[in-house]
Amino acid sequence: MAHSVTLVTPSYAKDVERFTLQRESIERCGIDIPHCAIVHHEDLPLFEKIPFKRNLRILSTRDVLPPRFEARRLGWGRRRRELAYWRGRPPIHGWFSQQLVKLATPQVVETEGIVCLDSDALFVDRVTSDDFYAPDGRLNIYETEDVDCEMGEWYIRSMRFFNESLRNRPILRTTYTPAPLHRQVLLDMQAYIEKCHNVFWMEAMARTEMIMEYSTYGVYARYIDKFDHVVPARLDSLCLYYIWREDRDRLFIDLVDRVRSDKPKIILVNSNLDRSVSDYRALVEQAWAIQGY
Repeated sequence: MAHSVTLVTPSYAKDVERFTLQRESIERCGIDIPHCAIVHHEDLPLFEKIPFKRNLRILSTRDVLPPRFEARRLGWGRRRRELAYWRGRPPIHGWFSQQLVKLATPQVVETEGIVCLDSDALFVDRVTSDDFYAPDGRLNIYETEDVDCEMGEWYIRSMRFFNESLRNRPILRTTYTPAPLHRQVLLDMQAYIEKCHNVFWMEAMARTEMIMEYSTYGVYARYIDKFDHVVPARLDSLCLYYIWREDRDRLFIDLVDRVRSDKPKIILVNSNLDRSVSDYRALVEQAWAIQGY
């Protein structure tokens, strides 16, 4: 059975170097999956200049966010003493606007599978649409029980957002990159949010303190959609992560060895590690060489 998937990367100016490496890795590894980047509207000219644009469509937040939410995104940096700050709804942080963009991708993506990637993810081996599907034909949702207090809080907030009981329910982690999202589940979830909260789904999420897109999708898929369209899975060796502060130096110690032994297809070097692409570019080149690219 042929599966249809689109890669989606929300990004902005500060991540253009990482995004360019991601695009290079896609072409280097011969990945044929279509890719859609959704970038801050004011950064669109910068992203349109990057190389490696085969199968890439670049959109702006203005193509995805309603005008009032685009205005609230732009309003985040305004000073409180400016009159525009106080007009309308409170401004929203760029981090949260990227979450809304991911959940709104059915507006601009037609494939059943929408695989979200952060700009700091790159490929060291070829992936196909089948990598994100289970043998029974359902799209994967990456879900594990290895949660800390922070991850657990995201999940609990999403449970409460949907008025789901917390009793005898496991706390799960669904905050992974890559994150496969099912297009129909997203559309159904948007409608369900509006039914529960009696406002536009983006507004309902914006009014909820500290809610995350992947945990919200995970709760909906498990408890409301009841895995009708997706199936829980583990990432296993698909992705190699360098996320936490203690990983800042570890990636220079074991990245090459782990690529050789574990054969991952994706590597995530979190931007919060404060490592520039030039810092680890040589390691990526070695990883490509190991995998035959």
